[in-house]
Amino acid sequence: MKFNQLTKIFALALLVTVTACKKYGYEIPDGYPDNSQNVAEGTIDTNMKMIDKSMYSKARVFPGLVDQSEPRVKDVQFTLDLNFTDQTAQNLRISVAPSPQYSTGFYAAPGELIKIVVPAGVDGLTVQIGAHTDNLSGKFPLLRDPIIYNRKQLVSGVNYIRNLYGGHIYILATFAYANPVTFTITGAVVSPDFILGQTTDADWVAKVKASQVPWLELRAKRVIFTIPRDKVIASFNSNEPFTNPTAVFTKWNDVFDLDYNAWMGLSDNAADIRDRSPQSQWRGILDIQLSLGSGHSGFPFVGTNDAYWFASFTSLNSLNTSAGQWGTYHEFGHNCQQGSIWSWSTLGETTNNLFSFKVANRIGANYNILHPAVSSGFPESIAYASGTGVKNFDTDAFMTDPDRGPFKRMTPFVQIFEKFGYGAMTYLYSQARHAERLNSNDITKHNFVYEKLSDYTKIDLAPFFDAWGISISDAVAMKVASKYPILTAQTWTYNPLNKTGGTAAISFAPGVTVSSNQSNEGSPAAMLDNNTATYWHSQYNPAPTAAQSYPYTIVYSENKRMSVKGMYFFPRNTTAQRVKNIEILVSSDNVNFTSVGTTQIPNAFSRYEFTFPNGPAIGKFFKVLLKDGWNTPVASFPNAAMAELGVIK
Repeated sequence: MKFNQLTKIFALALLVTVTACKKYGYEIPDGYPDNSQNVAEGTIDTNMKMIDKSMYSKARVFPGLVDQSEPRVKDVQFTLDLNFTDQTAQNLRISVAPSPQYSTGFYAAPGELIKIVVPAGVDGLTVQIGAHTDNLSGKFPLLRDPIIYNRKQLVSGVNYIRNLYGGHIYILATFAYANPVTFTITGAVVSPDFILGQTTDADWVAKVKASQVPWLELRAKRVIFTIPRDKVIASFNSNEPFTNPTAVFTKWNDVFDLDYNAWMGLSDNAADIRDRSPQSQWRGILDIQLSLGSGHSGFPFVGTNDAYWFASFTSLNSLNTSAGQWGTYHEFGHNCQQGSIWSWSTLGETTNNLFSFKVANRIGANYNILHPAVSSGFPESIAYASGTGVKNFDTDAFMTDPDRGPFKRMTPFVQIFEKFGYGAMTYLYSQARHAERLNSNDITKHNFVYEKLSDYTKIDLAPFFDAWGISISDAVAMKVASKYPILTAQTWTYNPLNKTGGTAAISFAPGVTVSSNQSNEGSPAAMLDNNTATYWHSQYNPAPTAAQSYPYTIVYSENKRMSVKGMYFFPRNTTAQRVKNIEILVSSDNVNFTSVGTTQIPNAFSRYEFTFPNGPAIGKFFKVLLKDGWNTPVASFPNAAMAELGVIK
């Protein structure tokens, strides 16, 4: 998007410059007479017969030369519909959006001058030669020169441009024109492109065989791939010849229509521009060397020029099974991530991959074959979520493994999609586009996902987030709890790979844990049985050490967050072990506790209620710290007992 903004500024600056140059006598053949009588101090390269061969040796390596036998066009017209809506990444709240880059169907041979005539009154356009825009500056060793494309601002009238490496010719627009614009081009060659709905398979195969142009484009409404002609030719004699682009790109259109745009809640005619599909196509390209990895996101997305990536662009079998498509879906998924709203910092290599599951779900593909780490990572992560103890989804070593961690983190999202519908992602994306403000930290992004998914399911999903160790704010949890019933099934145990599990009931029965217990006299559960004759008793045989004596702790929980205004206590019907001074602390994770008040339990066999002095406390765990007893000194009477306790909601 920076490119769009800079181009607009650049366009205005160039228009001013062109006017100034004309005023001061520079001879720019723009179709208008120059009567200034000033002598030009510079010249424009207009010699169509001169070929600059200074980079032939490097262009031969990449992207390739164009044979002299390939016909160069002269005064050929082409028309482009530049009436686009400038759909930006800011509007969509995604990482990268397609920009208005228009394929002309022409290719410039290395070092040869191209002449383009622009109609009068058409401004704000740029011509680009070269599809390979990945900048390899700083890479070593280099397999090709770092920068092999160039751009030039167009003016009304005659324009000239050459690229020493050659490449496809594009028109870049900074603003829209209501009516189609017709250009005239000279000096280029015709690229053997395939255009879905316009080119037949047989005609395209014939064009590719007859052409000497090293690169071609495969164009559909939603996506354009740029691939080398030699790989297409080689495929004709392979086990899966690429002679069926109509079938392949019909599938690609479906993927972007249904599994990217529609899944994100975008449509062509949405009233709100934020919900409108990008009108420019997504682009993907193969290159012999990349600035990063074997594939990386961006516009265009770039994949390595090898058999795997070529097949991921062109294999119908791969599209029909989703096997082999992980890389392409992965990189386009990066473009579509909503990191400013909900995809938090540890999900960088996770949420982009969810699109693979959407495609697989639609076509009925086996999730186990999407990626080797899925079939092992999902069961392992389900075991993690099903375990007890304190968990942290973002920092636990089990989840942060650089190779397998991203696959483990996909599991809760796919569980939600499988159990509640893939529309959950559509709702999440749509809500993110319409959010009033960006979320600046991970906890606010956690909260956003929790709240919006709960809104979508009409269920309070707090137990699900707790099971996965995805921290959420207590205030947001109570807001959601006030609207929806709490989740009652252990959804985090569902296995999307075999469609089993996730149905066991969640227990919300009150429970307590204690720091000390006399096993043969009373039990912690006795404090929850509504019977004042039964009780919990601290350990006395064998005699406790000083560390096992006061202060004792009792932790009460109902396995869900609650708004609690106080607690009640009923001492044992004996004076020997009566607790005196206590402190109550609250926590949502059973690790980080905050004090909510101190009090003194009366020395009487009766119910005592303590209202928290600063108002209701929100938490999942309520710790009662028993500091001492009515019998003193503590060293002589180290034991404690309690008949009943509970929270006052």
